[in-house]
Amino acid sequence: MASPSEPVTFREFCPLYYLLNAIPTKIQKGFRSVAVYLTALDTSGDYIAVGSSTGMLYLYCRRLSRMKKYNFEGKMEAITAVKLLSCFDDLVAAGTASGRVAVFQLVSSLPGRNKQLRRFDVTGIHKNSITALAWSPNGMKLFSGDDRGRIVYSSLDLDQGVCKSHLVLEEPSSIVQLDYSQKVLLVSTVQRSLLFHTEEQSVRQVGAQPRKGTGKFGACFIPGLCKQSDLTLYASRPGLRLWRADVQGTVQATFLLKDVFAGGVKPFELYPRLDSFDPGSGSFPERQLGLVSCFFREGWVLSWNEYSVYLLDTVNQAAIAGLEGSGDIVSVSCTENEIFLLKGDRNIIRISSRPEGLASIEGGSRNAWHSSLESTPCCEFPGDSPQSLNTDLLSTTSSLGSMVDRLSTESPDWDSSLSGEVNGVLRENHDPEAFSVLEAPEPAPDLLSEDDRMEIPRWSPAGELELHGGGLCLPLHPRGDVEGGEVTELEGEPRPADDGPSSRQSPCQDQDSPAEAQGVGGWEPEDPQCTSSEASLLDLPPVPSSPRGVPSAEGRLLEARANQGGAKESGREQGLLTHMAAPGHLGSDPWHAVTDDDVGQRAVVASECDLGSLGGRLTPPVCALAAGAQDSRPEHSSRDQVLTSSDEEDIYAQGLPSSSSETSVAELGGSRSLQDLSQPADDDAGLLKSDQFAESWMGYSGPGHGILSLGVSEKHVWCLDYRGGLFCSALRGAGLRWQKFEDAVQQVAVSPSGALLWKIEQKSNRAFACGKVTIKGKRHWYEALPQAVFVALSEDAAWVIRTNGDLYLQTGLSVDRPCARAIKVDCPYPLSQVTARNSVVWALTEQRALLYREGVSSFCPEGEQWKCDIVSERQALEPVCVTLGDQQTLWALDIRGTLWFRTGIVPKKPQGEDDHWWQVSITDYVVFDQCSLFQTIVHATHSVATAAQVPVEKVADKLRMAFWSQQLQCQPSLLGVNNSGVWISSGKNELHVAKGSLIGTYWNNVVPRGTASATKWAFVLASPAPTKEGSALWLCQGSKDLCSVGAQHAQSRPSTVQLPPDTEMRAYAACQDALWALDSLGQVFIRTLSASCPTGLHWTRLDLAQLGAVKLTSLACGNQHVWACDSRGGVYFRVGTQPLNPSLMLPAWITIEPPVQPAGVTLVSVHCSPNDQMLWALDSRCNVHVRVGITEEMPVGTDWDHVPGLQACQLALSTRTVWARCPNGDLARRYGVTDKHPAGDYWKKVPGHATCLTVTSSDELWAVGPPGYLLQRLTRTFSHAHGAQSSPATAPHPEDLEDEWEVI
Repeated sequence: MASPSEPVTFREFCPLYYLLNAIPTKIQKGFRSVAVYLTALDTSGDYIAVGSSTGMLYLYCRRLSRMKKYNFEGKMEAITAVKLLSCFDDLVAAGTASGRVAVFQLVSSLPGRNKQLRRFDVTGIHKNSITALAWSPNGMKLFSGDDRGRIVYSSLDLDQGVCKSHLVLEEPSSIVQLDYSQKVLLVSTVQRSLLFHTEEQSVRQVGAQPRKGTGKFGACFIPGLCKQSDLTLYASRPGLRLWRADVQGTVQATFLLKDVFAGGVKPFELYPRLDSFDPGSGSFPERQLGLVSCFFREGWVLSWNEYSVYLLDTVNQAAIAGLEGSGDIVSVSCTENEIFLLKGDRNIIRISSRPEGLASIEGGSRNAWHSSLESTPCCEFPGDSPQSLNTDLLSTTSSLGSMVDRLSTESPDWDSSLSGEVNGVLRENHDPEAFSVLEAPEPAPDLLSEDDRMEIPRWSPAGELELHGGGLCLPLHPRGDVEGGEVTELEGEPRPADDGPSSRQSPCQDQDSPAEAQGVGGWEPEDPQCTSSEASLLDLPPVPSSPRGVPSAEGRLLEARANQGGAKESGREQGLLTHMAAPGHLGSDPWHAVTDDDVGQRAVVASECDLGSLGGRLTPPVCALAAGAQDSRPEHSSRDQVLTSSDEEDIYAQGLPSSSSETSVAELGGSRSLQDLSQPADDDAGLLKSDQFAESWMGYSGPGHGILSLGVSEKHVWCLDYRGGLFCSALRGAGLRWQKFEDAVQQVAVSPSGALLWKIEQKSNRAFACGKVTIKGKRHWYEALPQAVFVALSEDAAWVIRTNGDLYLQTGLSVDRPCARAIKVDCPYPLSQVTARNSVVWALTEQRALLYREGVSSFCPEGEQWKCDIVSERQALEPVCVTLGDQQTLWALDIRGTLWFRTGIVPKKPQGEDDHWWQVSITDYVVFDQCSLFQTIVHATHSVATAAQVPVEKVADKLRMAFWSQQLQCQPSLLGVNNSGVWISSGKNELHVAKGSLIGTYWNNVVPRGTASATKWAFVLASPAPTKEGSALWLCQGSKDLCSVGAQHAQSRPSTVQLPPDTEMRAYAACQDALWALDSLGQVFIRTLSASCPTGLHWTRLDLAQLGAVKLTSLACGNQHVWACDSRGGVYFRVGTQPLNPSLMLPAWITIEPPVQPAGVTLVSVHCSPNDQMLWALDSRCNVHVRVGITEEMPVGTDWDHVPGLQACQLALSTRTVWARCPNGDLARRYGVTDKHPAGDYWKKVPGHATCLTVTSSDELWAVGPPGYLLQRLTRTFSHAHGAQSSPATAPHPEDLEDEWEVI
C-alpha cells in the first residue's frame, strides 16, 4: 500500500485503444454475424482478462503487449465472471451463463514453470450463471458461486493435472462476492454476508443484524500478514454503511458514510471522448455501496455497483472520488494503484494515480524486444502531410514505441475457423505479434515519390505473410495434440528451448543481398499463389491506421533499414520494421513487423491486397507487396487466386475494405472482420457473381488530402484535393495508383470517355483545356475562358458557369480541338453546377433547385429552354451534387447524405420516364459533417451502435446538419458514375464505389377510392387473399373500424367490415381463410373468409375457457397454425384457423415455453410466416427472438434463439424473410433466413420510415407513414451489367440480387 503522506489524484490518463482494438466487435459463426459484447473483467499487474458474450476469453499480457484468446468448446455462451491469479503459475478462471467453469494454466517462459497451456473444467454442479470466483493464494483452490446461491470448491493438482470439484455451501439467494484467506471463505449474497471455515465446515454470519432489504452488497478481507484469528474484513451495508468485522463475524466498527456523501463526491477526471459519461438529468437510484475491495492505502475501500463507483477513506471518513449515474457498469477490478471499469457493451476505462509507466526493457533474450506497454498513447503527428513526419518524431523512443505496440496489437479470432477442427483440442490463439523498434533509424527519402503513389483498396486479407529472403508465403495453423484425461494439452506457445541464437536468425541480416538492395519495390513473391494448404482464417479488428503520411514514413524507415549496412545492425533493431500510428491520425497501414516465436524470429508483413472489379466482378487479390512498388505490373493478375468462402469464413469481409478517416480512435468502435486467402475449391469458383454484391460499397483512399472534387471517365478516376493538387488513377488494375497530374487547380472536369479534360486554375479563375490527355509526358493547356467557377464536359461540348453566374457553352470539341468560342446561354437562375452527357443537360441552382434543358440535340447543342424539375420539388429534394450517368440515368446526392437516381433520361425526354426519384441505401458510408464536406463512417460511433451490433444505418440520421457551413470558392463535385460503378467522395481522403447492382426504393402514397387523401390510417395488415390470387390488405383508422382492399387494386373502393358491437380491437391476424381479431379485454373473434365472400359474413367469438385467467395480447396466423402471446409473456400454439375443426371438437391450445429472459423481461408479441415455417417474437425490451426447429413433423419448434443486431417494435414475415420496424421508425430486412438457418445472418436497413409495417407473402412491403398515409414500396434495380436497365416486368425480384452476399 502507498505511503499515506503523499497527496494523490486518480484520473483516466488515456483510453485503452490498444486493448479495445484488439477485441473484435463481431465474429462470424458460419454465415451468421455475431456481435461481441464484453461481459466480465479482471486485472493484475501482468494481465488484463476480458470475458465476452461469445464465450471467448481475451487475455492481454501487459508485459509482452500481446493478446491471447481462449474459448469454451461447445455452445457459444457469455462469460459472466473471470478471475486471475499470479502465483507459481499464472492461472485464469472463467465462468459462464450456464454454470460452466474453466481454469486455464498459462504458459511461462521461466525455468521450471508450465510449458503447455492446460485447461481444467468444472462442469455438472452449477446449473446457473456464475456470479463470483475466488482463488486461494497458492492456486490450489478455486471457489465459484452462482446466482442460485450454490458455492463449489474445486481442488487443483497442477502437477498431476487433476481437478476435483464438489458443492460445499448452498445459500437461498444469489452469490454477490467471494474472498478467501487463511482457510476462511468470505461469502456475500444478496441477503447476508457470512464466513465459511473450510476445515471445520462451519458458517458464521457477519453481524448479528440481518439486512433490512436485499441488494448486491459485497465483502472483502483486509490484506495483511496475520494468522487466521486476526483476520479482519469490510462488509458493505444498505444506507451507505460499512462494517469492519473480525473472523468470527463480530462487528468491530460501523462507518456511517451519509455525511461523507452529503457534500457530493468529486468525480474521477475522465479522458474527453465523443460519448461523454454525463449522467444527464435522468434520475438514478439513491446512492448505495456495493461490492468492495481494499485499494491503494490502508483504510481505503473501493466500492461499486452498476450505477456508481466510490473510493472511500475510512480512516479520515472521506470520499476520495467517484463516478456516478452511468447505470451501465458491468464489472470493476483493481490492481495496486489502478482501477479498471468495464462499462456498457465494450468500454474499458483505466483510472489511476499515474499513467501506464515505462518499464525497463528486458535484455539478454532477443525475444524480449517489446517496448513497455506502460506509456500513454496520447501523441499526435502535427499536420497531415507526408512531409510532416520529421526526424524528431521518428526518433521519439520508448513512449511512441510502446504506443505503436499497443495500436498494432491485432487479435485474429480463431474461434470460428478452428471450431470443431480437432475434437477435444483447445488451441491457443496467436495474434500476429507486432513489435516496434524503440530507437527508430534516421528517416530516409520517401520511397513513394510525390508524383507516383500507389494506393491499394483498404481491404486487408488478414493473413500473416512470412518473409523469407524476399519471398512471401502464408503460415500454417499451429498444430494441437490431444492428451488423455480431462486436461487438454496445447501446443503453440513459445518454448524456451527455441530461444537460442541459432534458431533466431533474421531474414534481413544480409543487408547487401539483391532483395534488400532493391528496397520495397524489389520484393517479388517466391510462390505466385501466396497460399498454403492450411492458410489461417483470421478475424481481425481493424488496425488503427493513419493518413497518407504515415505509410510513407514506414517506407522511409524500411528503406533506411535496408540501406544501413551490417555495421549498424544491433540486436534490438535487427530485421524489424516500424509501425508508426497515432490515435489522431488513423488509416490502414500496409506494413507492420511481427515476430513469430514458434519458428524463430522473422519479419512478417501483413500486406494489403488489391481488390478491384472487372466487368462487375471481384478481381482476385494480388499477393505482392505492391504498396510503394514503382514497377508493379498488371501481369500479376494472371496468377491471382479467387476469393472463396466456407461455412466458417466471414463472407461479408471479402468485398469491403476497412475504411479510415481522420477521426479519433474513440469513433472506431466497430471493428471489421477480414479474411485471409484460402485455396479455392473448384465448385466455389462460381460463387463470385456480380449480383451477389448488390448494394455493396468498396472504399479506397484518396491521393493525400481531403477530396474537393471527383471526376470519372471510362478508364480513369480524377481527384482534386483541398490544396489544389490534381491526381489521376487508371481503373484497369485492381487498385488505384495515384499519380500527380497538376497543381493549383480549383475544379476539374472530364468527359465520359476521358478524351476531354478541363481545369479551373486557383486564384485566377481561368478555365484551361488540356491539349492531349496523357498521364506522362509534357502536357499543353489552352486557356478556354476567364472568370470560370464550374465546368461540365460532354463528349463534344463544355458548359461553363462564370463567376457572375452566367452560363456559357462551347461546342464542337474533340481531342484535336479541346476548346472553342463560347456562346452565352440564358438562364433564369444563378447556377452552381451543371452536368451534360449525350445531348442531355441538367443544372443545379444556388437555391438547390434542379433544372433540365429541353431541345438539346446535335443540331441544336445549346437547346431551347430551361424547365424546373417538378419531381424534385414534389419530393422536396435538396441536392448537393448532380451528375448524369451511363444507361440513361441521372444521379443526385442530397444534404442528408442520401443517394438518388432517375432512369430513362434521353434527349427527347430529358426529365426521364420516372415521376419520382429512387432512393439508394449507401449503407452508412456517407454522412455530412459540419467540419468537412462529408465524413465517412464505416465504424458507426458507439453512441449510435457499433457496426457489428447495428448494421442498420443510423449514423446519417444522427449526424445530419447544415451542409454549407462555409462558402467555398467552388462547388465540389462529389459524385461520378461510369461503366465501372457509382463513385462517391467523402470530402475526407476517401472514395467509395458500388460496382454491383443498386436497388432504388420509392414509397408510393396510395389513396383507396372513396377515402379522403388526408385520411390518417393507423394500421395495415397483409394476408393471402381468399380468392387465392394476390394479397388482401386490412386497414383501420382506429380501434372501432376495419376495411379491406386488394393489394393489387389498392386504389379501388375498400369494403367495410362490421366489427362486433361494443368492442375495441387491439390486434388483428389474418390468413387465407380466416381473420382473427383480439379486443382490449383479451377476447378473440374469428371471421371465416372464402372466395365467394372475401371479407366474411359474421364474427364468431372463440371460447378461451381452456386458458383460464390468461389474457391474450398478441395473435399471429399462419396457413393452418395460430400463435398467441399473453400479458405475462406466455406463448400458445393452436392447430386450425377456424372456430371449430371438422370433427366439431374444440382445438386445444398448447403452451410453449418462452425464451429464458432476465427478470422483468417478457415476450409481448409473436409473428409467424404465411406458410407456418417461421415464428419470431419480440420482448418488452424490443429484443428479437426466433423459434428454431420448426418442421412439418414438429410444428411447434424446439427452442428459442436471440437474434442480435437491432431492437424492433414490430415484425412482418413473408414466406422467405423477415422485416422489422425499429422504435424510431427505421425499417430493416433480415438476410440469410433459411429453413436450416431460421435466424438469418444480418440486418440491413431499407430506405423509409413507418409507424406500421406489413408484408405480403411475395415480399411486397406496405406501411403507414408518419402522417398516416398508406404507402406501398416500389423498387427499381440499377445494374452495371450490359443489357442496360431491366424493365420491372422482366426483372428478377429485387431482393434476389442481394440474398446471398452483402458487404456490411
